[in-house]
Amino acid sequence: MITGAGRGIGAATAARLAAAGARLVLAARSEDEIGAVGEMLRKQGASVIAVQADVSDAASAEEVMEAALEEFDRVDILVNNAGIIWPLEEVADVDPEEWLYNILVNLGGPLLFTRNILPLMLDQGYGRIVNVSSHGAITPIAGASAYCAAKAGLDMVTRASRWKWRAGGITVNGFYPGMVDTAMQEDIRSVDTSESRFDTSYYHDAHARGELLPASLSADLVYWLVGPWSRSHNGEIFRVEDEAWRERVRSDLA
Repeated sequence: MITGAGRGIGAATAARLAAAGARLVLAARSEDEIGAVGEMLRKQGASVIAVQADVSDAASAEEVMEAALEEFDRVDILVNNAGIIWPLEEVADVDPEEWLYNILVNLGGPLLFTRNILPLMLDQGYGRIVNVSSHGAITPIAGASAYCAAKAGLDMVTRASRWKWRAGGITVNGFYPGMVDTAMQEDIRSVDTSESRFDTSYYHDAHARGELLPASLSADLVYWLVGPWSRSHNGEIFRVEDEAWRERVRSDLA
């Protein structure tokens, strides 16, 4: 099960897991986007269902779970990938409802999906959960207080799972993908800095220098985290810039 699977890291991860033989449940707010990803993967021989969902809504999270069980009767993997960057405003200027909605999506969404799936994984005696986080959890981004706060909270939820679920055959790990060439990065670069205190020059410069990472790299790293190679890791945060880990992933996947 992959949230935010209609584009970017989510879509790339879906393709990577499908190539490995996984049956997929794709969830996202855009029915058109996940429908297109699902259709593409079905043409390649994958078994896929796509379920439109707002991850911040408890009823939507339950509907995705029900659809997964009806179609496949079990869920072994959950990738909590769905996320939003908005609002990009200083705290003094931000709309409080937009700020709180960011928390609901980036932190509440993983909580809802994990909460729904854990009883099933405990009954199965097996489960792999990956929370896609961000360096914003530990390095403040000016104007992105909601995003950073949510990701910091997500990291703590991940770490707090270190001892609780391992005895049940379940691992929960986090992942920092770095600056990936996705629609979210395009959104950030689209901010009109003349009307906002949020400075996007860093992101424009990184894009101009060709430093944005491909979503396929994130997909490979998530694949390692949900596969047999990560069985001894739980409650840990993995970072894309960790060259030793990336070399291990390259070796293991080869």
